[in-house]
Amino acid sequence: MKTIAIAMMCHAINAAYCQSMGDDSQPTWDDAPDWQRNSAIAGVEMHLANPDATPEQSHESWYKQKEADGWTYGEVKDAEKKEHPCFLPYDELPIEQKAKDYLFRATVHLVKHLPDPEDYLALSDEVKNLRAKVQSGLVASVATVATKPTMLGSAGIAIQYVGRKDQYVDNLYGSNLVFARGQVRTVPSDLAGSLLKHPEFQRHGQAVDGDTNHQNDDTSVILDAAKKQHDKEDEQEAIVLDEIETISRITDKQSLIEYAKSKYDQNLKVSSSVKTLQGQVVEMIKRFGVV
Repeated sequence: MKTIAIAMMCHAINAAYCQSMGDDSQPTWDDAPDWQRNSAIAGVEMHLANPDATPEQSHESWYKQKEADGWTYGEVKDAEKKEHPCFLPYDELPIEQKAKDYLFRATVHLVKHLPDPEDYLALSDEVKNLRAKVQSGLVASVATVATKPTMLGSAGIAIQYVGRKDQYVDNLYGSNLVFARGQVRTVPSDLAGSLLKHPEFQRHGQAVDGDTNHQNDDTSVILDAAKKQHDKEDEQEAIVLDEIETISRITDKQSLIEYAKSKYDQNLKVSSSVKTLQGQVVEMIKRFGVV
């Protein structure tokens, strides 16, 4: 996928260069015949496999491929006759034709470190999935934590803890409420519905053993604190996701290496691919948070 993308760029730059010299014969990549696209792809593969190859060697590689396919020299390019005006030794090429090999080589090495489009889309999907999980958690927390504590008395339901333990702490539904045995609290209807699914709770007013008196009701205070904690966690999660998304858009290896060093004092290898460096930086952000 990445090789084809680079070949498309090289083809477009070559076409623009030809147009600058009055040659409008170059088709777009989509309209180009298979032999022309395959030739560009082969040129990209040659430079990726041989990063030190010169423009002259680039032409020689192209020449050999054309020779193997039965092409010969012709003053005008003719695909049917397989004739090409550049089917000459490099030294005999006009300077404007030699320039094409320089442009082709420079383009390949300029963009070869860009992430593969499929890799970028995969990373983008990961960010989207993480955002969806955060949003899902936010909805769940809203369902279990009161948003307006002052309304609990009128909109809530009184429930009583009747379990065997002396104390019950609600960590399951995220309210952080603590119930002493026999304690009654007025909680939001959604939270009440969840807790009443357990035999340790019942609506206040039913016959129970033990102390049935209302204790000092600090429910609204605890729920408000729990909501603030949830909001803080959601905010921190959003900051992390934003930073990960920023990293996914950094395609310069040196910038990623400097980021890891300045933020987390970690040394990354310059020989690693952009995709690998992005993944390593993302793991640092997930592990240590945004610095």
